[in-house]
Amino acid sequence: METDGLPAPSLENKLNNLSISENGLSVPIQQKIEGTASGRPVLPRRINNPVAVAPMVDVTTSHFLHLCRLISPNYTLYTEMVHCNAVAYNPEGLLNFFGEPWEGKVVQLGGQDPEMMAKAAKLVQDNGYHEVNINVGCPSNRVQKGAFGALLMKNPQSVVDIIDEMVKVGVTIPITVKCRIGVDNLDSYEYLYDFIKLISTTTPVDHFIVHARKCWLKGLSPKQNRTIPPLKYDVVYRLAKDFPHLTFTINGGFRTPDQLKEQLDLVDGVMVGREAMHGIPATQIKSTREIMEEYLDYVLTEHERGTPHSNSMVMAPLKMMIPGRRGKDFRRQYASIIMPRTKPLPDIVRDMREMLKDFNIPTGLRGVSVSDSEAASDEESEVDEPSEKEAASSL
Repeated sequence: METDGLPAPSLENKLNNLSISENGLSVPIQQKIEGTASGRPVLPRRINNPVAVAPMVDVTTSHFLHLCRLISPNYTLYTEMVHCNAVAYNPEGLLNFFGEPWEGKVVQLGGQDPEMMAKAAKLVQDNGYHEVNINVGCPSNRVQKGAFGALLMKNPQSVVDIIDEMVKVGVTIPITVKCRIGVDNLDSYEYLYDFIKLISTTTPVDHFIVHARKCWLKGLSPKQNRTIPPLKYDVVYRLAKDFPHLTFTINGGFRTPDQLKEQLDLVDGVMVGREAMHGIPATQIKSTREIMEEYLDYVLTEHERGTPHSNSMVMAPLKMMIPGRRGKDFRRQYASIIMPRTKPLPDIVRDMREMLKDFNIPTGLRGVSVSDSEAASDEESEVDEPSEKEAASSL
């Protein structure tokens, strides 16, 4: 067991120790075993960091992702979806949208206009980001009014047109697509197969992040679309078997390390969503106290940089660091520290550090416990409505 102040085993070590047993053979997950349950041929692992944190509007902010990286650098981290217009019309604002670029951070864009999507993707590339993802899965009403998100699944050629335009303007970083297994009545495997085949054979895209449930564009809210349509993991496994040369990351309902391990025997990557708001399901490298102190250093750096974000937005990621009943006590004290809204950010950091001196931070590993996490709903990569960045993007 970890004692506070001593490092816990890294996620890298944890993943190295996860093994897949078949016919009495046990090897690290870095090696694909011939004859895995998916039926895929032996291929080297095609994702450096196979565990990903999903893009969630107003959750996976640049600040949240920075905290995730402090916990462990061995995740693939997706930014919240930002509309292409917001990026294209604010080329100087990418740092505020996405934070510092680093390998393993994926920028997710939303939009339906090929030229604007291409312009935004080129800006993302030119500012040092390493990968861009196209949102083809968000079912919210506002996104539908903008004719993008899950609506694009109804017109696969529109996705091809977007990617073609990105390539045309010189985007050479990896382009990936995040989609559902179906939308409305277009939910047959044949339709999904044709969708993947069209994009993968006519564009450079070879990595698909697939949420293993369909969505209904009418009649269900985004929250209901996270719980009512059933999860169908077998559909994603079938894609992985039918397209062995492509890379698939599965998304939907995963909360524990054991679940992640199981999926990595079947597909290339696995994505966690809303559970990450309450503690990423893996072991951290440093103690909780050390991570929180380093994050407060980052907050002061952001203040000196002149971040336009509110105090509550910058500080909010800390709320995920302590689970269970003690976490509730922490969040009550946190709420009193960040008020009033006019309180200078350096004063908030000072008071937070004073509080942490006396706060009994739990020792041991920050594993995931659903009962501790207060996570009542299934994970997903969208929230009910787009953020203020989308509202400002002329949908």
